[in-house]
Amino acid sequence: MITGRLSDFSRQKSILPAAIKRVFELLQTIDLGKIEAGRYEIEGDRLFYLVQDTELRFYEESRSEAHTRYADIQIPVSTSERFGFSLPQPDLAIVDDQTESRDLAFYADPANEFFMNVNPGSYAVFLPKELHRPCLAVKDKMKIRKVVVKVDASLLGL
Repeated sequence: MITGRLSDFSRQKSILPAAIKRVFELLQTIDLGKIEAGRYEIEGDRLFYLVQDTELRFYEESRSEAHTRYADIQIPVSTSERFGFSLPQPDLAIVDDQTESRDLAFYADPANEFFMNVNPGSYAVFLPKELHRPCLAVKDKMKIRKVVVKVDASLLGL
């Protein structure tokens, strides 16, 4: 996992993978609060982003997830979002496997999961196979506008 603030991008450039740098350079030119929700391609299926308007939920209504092909860059736009995170746990039971169709698998609750709040203007990068639990309410359920960038693992050298 990598976290940071978009406003600190110029100071982080030297440590970020090239694909993530390309994403952040592009996103700086877009008003994410005003563009239409949907999918936007940067480099076809290898690098694209989703602008989503969705509902935050409570922990009890959520599941931990992981991807095998893509890393996720999660960027809350309109309000803060809480995320769960855990390192990969190879023996953890998959409760809903959609890997073939959606590069998505939901898991039983992982051990040693920790939680963090990510504020608008900040981001969290979840690498392939890292367990994460997105769209959690910090306090109350509410609508959120967020951006999820999908980065093919090959662009990260993984």
